[in-house]
Amino acid sequence: QHLLRELSKQRVGDRPDRCEPRAVKRRPKPQKLLAKPRAEAKAELLNNRRGDNPKGAAKADPRQRC
Repeated sequence: QHLLRELSKQRVGDRPDRCEPRAVKRRPKPQKLLAKPRAEAKAELLNNRRGDNPKGAAKADPRQRC
């Protein structure tokens, strides 16, 4: 409570001609998001590269690097 009271005492100065764009900075990328731990994803890539694919698993993308 004390901290909030102290913070509320400070005023923000007038900042004329300041504005921020409402836009997303990062462009969409062609790669998928990493949805699992990096070590697990790397091991999966290495297994797919060696041909140790379990039945029904997707083939490795030749563009991916390890």
